[in-house]
Amino acid sequence: MSVEEGLKTAQTGIALVGEIIKAAGDNEDVRQSGKKLGKAALTISTTIDNVLLPLAAVNFAIDKARIYFSKNFQAELSEKTKDIPEENLTQPKASIAGPALQGLAFSHDENELKEMYVNLLARTMDNRVSSTVHPAFVEIIKQLTAEEARLLLPVLLAGGWQGIVQINRHENQGVSLLVNHILNAKESKTGEQVELPSMALMIDNWIRLGLVSVDYTRNLVDLDEYKWAETRPELLKLREQYKDSHFAIAIQKGLLTVTNLGLQFGQVVNPAV
Repeated sequence: MSVEEGLKTAQTGIALVGEIIKAAGDNEDVRQSGKKLGKAALTISTTIDNVLLPLAAVNFAIDKARIYFSKNFQAELSEKTKDIPEENLTQPKASIAGPALQGLAFSHDENELKEMYVNLLARTMDNRVSSTVHPAFVEIIKQLTAEEARLLLPVLLAGGWQGIVQINRHENQGVSLLVNHILNAKESKTGEQVELPSMALMIDNWIRLGLVSVDYTRNLVDLDEYKWAETRPELLKLREQYKDSHFAIAIQKGLLTVTNLGLQFGQVVNPAV
């Protein structure tokens, strides 16, 4: 099979995902089997071979995905859905489950992203909260790295307004930006502040995705909320680098605001819920 034929076959398979899920959901035997094997997990896992078979035509990490879906996926989804009352179990929407399975196939080995996908799938199978799961959430996960997912979730779950800073150089000619978008990022085990070279890029991505907004013309009323910024490694390095210069290195305080979309996304993909 040529690459062109393989891609065409894969695209056809992707288009059929929604129909496959619907057909499984309409089958009483599948529903009953699903309840016995981790409630509704089987309903969604019956789509795996159908989706991955045509995708195998492009030969991109499919073997590893098959192993994950055959050995771990059902147990993980069953764990997430075990506390859903039977009367609240519902068939997942094809518009969400189909793209989520495809995304999971290529990121199952990145735990932070995998957890987001599986939590999202579990929410869409609970009719008490399924209306909170927007189809856009799948696309948001696809556009995150595992590293930024680790930083993002605590920010979203905190909600509201949060302190953010940038580092500027002040001299006679004016002000120039040295480092943009710095949050109080810490090592989870030690509690020490950690420098993330890609932090500014991550936050720009969150802004692009509509999860947060950032404003450096306003700041939190309680300025003590910015004390952490004075010990950030980025600031300490720059002050040491320019200690003999005539210009000043200073912090510009700002506000990071979690949007409604960001707050809802965080609640849906949060593993603690």
